[in-house]
Amino acid sequence: MQVTAIYQGSEIAYGEGSSAIYAIEECIDSIDSMYIENALEDIELVFSDTGNSTLPKYAKLTDYYYRDREYF
Repeated sequence: MQVTAIYQGSEIAYGEGSSAIYAIEECIDSIDSMYIENALEDIELVFSDTGNSTLPKYAKLTDYYYRDREYF
């Protein structure tokens, strides 16, 4: 599973893992605090290599940012 954080058409963070949760949390953890503080609502997550997952191709970062973390 691969997750990329996109802001204004540019990749700003990336996460990869065998589980969707790990990849999402790794991606979120690697986003520079400048983006979190100033553009949280404008960041989109792009999911690839989802396998059998029911994740959408795109999602807003805020859909996952406020959830309890398992890994990070």
